[in-house]
Amino acid sequence: MSRRSLLTSGDMPGELLGPIVRLQVQRVPLKTRGEGYDPGPILAVPEAAIGPDGIAGRHEGGWVLDAHHRAHPQADGSGRRALSMGFSEHYRLMAGRFGAAPLGCAGENVIVATDRRVFLEDLAGTVVIRGESGSLPLTGAFVAAPCLEFTSFLLGRSDVGSVAEIGDARAFLHEGMRGYILDVTDLDRVQTVRVGDEVWVEGSAPERSSASYSLSNTLPIPAGGSEASSRRQAG
Repeated sequence: MSRRSLLTSGDMPGELLGPIVRLQVQRVPLKTRGEGYDPGPILAVPEAAIGPDGIAGRHEGGWVLDAHHRAHPQADGSGRRALSMGFSEHYRLMAGRFGAAPLGCAGENVIVATDRRVFLEDLAGTVVIRGESGSLPLTGAFVAAPCLEFTSFLLGRSDVGSVAEIGDARAFLHEGMRGYILDVTDLDRVQTVRVGDEVWVEGSAPERSSASYSLSNTLPIPAGGSEASSRRQAG
């Protein structure tokens, strides 16, 4: 059955994009502006908690905050890039262009298995993660613009190339190839998602909820923070 087919879950029709094949968090920012890109701090996790402040991954009995989570000491506090999503087919295309592109190396938090490229218009409406914990609606998708540092990494460069040098390669990564950012700021709870949960797109974007967010829903953060390091700049 084609993932592009319109399917129905209960009384909520939508388009199935595919199952989640990887969840991950960035322990610290991956990019050091003007110096390089290092995917080493990416941590793959079997489940994650997503709420209005961002995403945290379940690891060894605790929670590891993503570098874009509002509570992460290296986050800028805006929450604008708190959750990102990528697609397996995009990695196949990147590998074809650059020679290698390990799944997840771009740092997206949620990676979905697809058999086609996903464009911004494919995410119009509400992106919904459906799993045992319920449905998590996400709206406001926008393109995660590729940077020179990540492009240089894919090209295997030890330095950061200039626009003149690698502009064409960076352009290949635009229009969602390098992933998308999704809005979490209007979520009214923290919800667990797991590898294997399905990602759907439903109708037009609903009216924003005005429900307040209770502090009792925040994730427990152990003393000492979130495995953060101060050696990198926020990217």
